[in-house]
Amino acid sequence: MNYLKLGKLPIDFINFFYNELLKRKDPLREYQLIHLDLFLFDKFQEFFINKELTIPWLQADNNLPSRPVQKGFYSPVGSGWTIHKDGIDCKSALNVALSSNDGDWVRWYNEDVVNSISSPGLKKFTTGLYSRDTDIENYEDVPFVDELRVETGDVYALDTDKFHSFKCIGPNPRLILQTKFFRNPSFEIIVESLSKESFSNIIKNDE
Repeated sequence: MNYLKLGKLPIDFINFFYNELLKRKDPLREYQLIHLDLFLFDKFQEFFINKELTIPWLQADNNLPSRPVQKGFYSPVGSGWTIHKDGIDCKSALNVALSSNDGDWVRWYNEDVVNSISSPGLKKFTTGLYSRDTDIENYEDVPFVDELRVETGDVYALDTDKFHSFKCIGPNPRLILQTKFFRNPSFEIIVESLSKESFSNIIKNDE
């Protein structure tokens, strides 16, 4: 298992974070990471009731202030990201789909296949964050072993320590609110914890 859908969040939650993150988007850039500030972090904490998993903070660095490890991933129509693993040793994440399309996907790949056609390396972003990227250009042509498609409002956990990629296939931009957790817990650990308790206003899949 590479992902687990936990349920949906109500439209007022989705609209609030969607609008607030777009206010913070750089209008001159296309694909970008939009980091949560303290105001949005506090708003998130009003609804996120899980106490087993805590959100870490990045210390001030490279003229950037201390901030929670939470961000929006904004991807314009037609964009995507090559096959990669998150960070240096990130293993899992909690995502909320704030804007998505029926055609958008996240795909996971066989490790041996990726290593046979690529030379994975560490990429550092201007934000100071890292990703374990590959040099595969035509990643849409690589056979995949699993695929995830979500609807706006979906809340889901995913494995970020296996090679994966994503693609935004219009007509709307893709905007994902992502949370990482302290000490990089495994996918299995966050699935167990989030399956018991996550958001106060979540509409679970079995309801």
